[in-house]
Amino acid sequence: MEHTDPLEIIVEKGFTEMEMAIHPNDGQDLDLYTREHSLIFYAGQSLDKFKSGEGQLGEGELHLLNECRHGTLMVSDYLCGKLNFCDKAMLIRDNNRIFMAYK
Repeated sequence: MEHTDPLEIIVEKGFTEMEMAIHPNDGQDLDLYTREHSLIFYAGQSLDKFKSGEGQLGEGELHLLNECRHGTLMVSDYLCGKLNFCDKAMLIRDNNRIFMAYK
């Protein structure tokens, strides 16, 4: 599984519920290189629960945007709520699944 460093969370008001973005350099940490990715989103505090399939939010879009600052995770209002409005989250990718891990 590939992962990013902890990313600062910023809410992007123009995003749909299941939409987030990171800088392309952060995308390289996840072994992602194209601009658009359709992934199954998960959120939570336990990697064990992610491995067992708990915490699934549904299918969403991950964008790699140069406009997004390096070290930042832009999320919708909906996803920010699912992350308990925390300041930082780490992304962990396992094939077509992506886990937003927060403390």
